[in-house]
Amino acid sequence: MLELTSTAENQLTQISQVNMDMFIGDTKTGNIYCQFEANEHPPSTNPLKLEPQFLSNNLANHTISNQTTANISANKADSNQANTDVTVAETKLGGNALSSLSSLVEHIMEAMIVVDEFGNIQMANRHAVSLLLDCDKSSANSLIGQRWQSYLCEPQKSHYQQMILESRLEPRPLNHLPNETTLNMSNGQTIDVEMSVTHFPMSEPLFGIIIRDLSKYRAEYQQLYKWASTDCLTNLSNRRVFDADLKHQWKTCIEQGDPISVLIIDIDHFKTFNDNHGHVMGDRCLQKIAAAIQASLPNENCTAARYGGEEFALVMPNCDTSEAQATAQLIQQNINALTYMDIGLDISVSVSVSQGHASEVNGQFRTANALLCAADTALYRAKADGRNRINTCC
Repeated sequence: MLELTSTAENQLTQISQVNMDMFIGDTKTGNIYCQFEANEHPPSTNPLKLEPQFLSNNLANHTISNQTTANISANKADSNQANTDVTVAETKLGGNALSSLSSLVEHIMEAMIVVDEFGNIQMANRHAVSLLLDCDKSSANSLIGQRWQSYLCEPQKSHYQQMILESRLEPRPLNHLPNETTLNMSNGQTIDVEMSVTHFPMSEPLFGIIIRDLSKYRAEYQQLYKWASTDCLTNLSNRRVFDADLKHQWKTCIEQGDPISVLIIDIDHFKTFNDNHGHVMGDRCLQKIAAAIQASLPNENCTAARYGGEEFALVMPNCDTSEAQATAQLIQQNINALTYMDIGLDISVSVSVSQGHASEVNGQFRTANALLCAADTALYRAKADGRNRINTCC
């Protein structure tokens, strides 16, 4: 590096819009140094002095280069803004920040809108237009300028308005992590979505809102839950659901001082039925009996499940001994009335069940498992009495 003379230093201060990255200054001593590229060499033979003509030419070249670079960048920004698919409302904001935000909104692969501090939609990409208006990008202008709050349902709508009010009283960014909510669509329908809000710290506050449609995922989840919780043959709850529901209902009823009953049902001589008519007919028989049991439940809070093989079980919250007995009698009546001609069997074919039930009323059982064991014991007594019987645990 070479030290500049005072004449060269004065020329530096007179040249405007020069790229000063090539200069290193020492404010304490007043000396200024200049760094040269590999192909730049001062013509002077004096290593401590730069010729004025060389300095002027070198600075001019750098100035022209910087201005050309700035013009190219501006042209690219204008081209990107002209070709973007984002619809942007007129705003006081301008420059590269707004152009970059527009590009971000357009290229993100999820529904995204940008709103101002009053909730007016300023930008929307094609995914947002498709989701909120259920139409293509040509209708984007009808989305711009709308109030974002009009799409919100309670209590999210009131919560959002409260956030805006608090931000005006005490300025702070309105950010929140993804949260599930429900939106009102333009066609009057509602959809479940996940929504997140991000504050953009610009001269006029803007907020980016990303919206994910959860309808497909909810439907898939419900289908998976059904497969995991339902017996595929009878469409009743499976053993896993029965065990979980018994535990939950037991805890709730005990805490509230309400009764709870368990009823276990077993098909009489079902092995003989399978041997005589085949396992395919046995499956059809199970389906008919399951439908009869489901139709006999006293209320929607009760759970009917296939307990295993030819056994079924009921969890009956808020049901005492008399209600459990009445339910067992109705099940017995409905099953005895079944005919099997619709599945190709003779009119003489009939099937019966044996049932046992137990109820927790006055604290005689200490655990849910003890209640289940009592109902199972009552079932075996019913079978020992000659089948097609109902027995209760005393």
